[in-house]
Amino acid sequence: MLRFFRHLRQNLFSGNMNDQANPRTQFNKTSYRAFRYLLYALGEIVLIVVGILLALYLDNINSEKQARETEIEMLEELRSNLVSNIDILNRTLRTESEYLHYNEMILDYLDDRKPYDETLDRAFAVYFWTISTNPVTGGYEFLKSKGIDLITNDSLRNEISFIFENEFSILKNENEVWSNNLQQNISYPYHVKHFRRYYATDENNNEIELARPFDYQSLLDDNEFKSINTEIISNRKWNINSLEVLIREIEHLIVQIDAELER
Repeated sequence: MLRFFRHLRQNLFSGNMNDQANPRTQFNKTSYRAFRYLLYALGEIVLIVVGILLALYLDNINSEKQARETEIEMLEELRSNLVSNIDILNRTLRTESEYLHYNEMILDYLDDRKPYDETLDRAFAVYFWTISTNPVTGGYEFLKSKGIDLITNDSLRNEISFIFENEFSILKNENEVWSNNLQQNISYPYHVKHFRRYYATDENNNEIELARPFDYQSLLDDNEFKSINTEIISNRKWNINSLEVLIREIEHLIVQIDAELER
């Protein structure tokens, strides 16, 4: 097209020179020259419009490419956070299950009125302990600062928000708050009145915390302590179930992210 308009411009100039050399034909060719000038002007306008539209099209493609690259970067960071959170939650789950074992051991000894055994010393040291879980949320916070709409898949975006905004919030603000309140207001005040803490070393020469009741026989009939221990067991089971459900939800979300990254 550029060659066509260049050729037309050359013809116009050539026509003007010929008309100046032959004045008798000038009047007769006025309309023809006007038409040719109009054609050339329209062509120039078309070229400009096409150039603008092409530039906008290429700019739009480039913007979409950059947005997709940013989205992929965000999804990869979120995926990394979620993988780390699975490891964190699994560690919490193992520790919570270990503590639950000690709580159930204590209750079993008391309910069956079993004689005291030194293995209870570890159980009495940790039965009231709580676990703090701090999920990794840096990728999600960065996404929010950039705009969560960068995630173009609606269902995936909603699932990401649900996990980070709702599920992690429940983990921190409900489960842990309940456990910590039980510990600070009930179990720990009872513990310091009825147990003596001491330390020993294990087979690897690591220091471990132990505790022994001042009066084990009276503990066998202490319904308050049994009730406290039962509440802790109930809370631990709730936490364990919540952790298992959350881990499955995160694993499902990772599968969704992988599918989006492969798109």
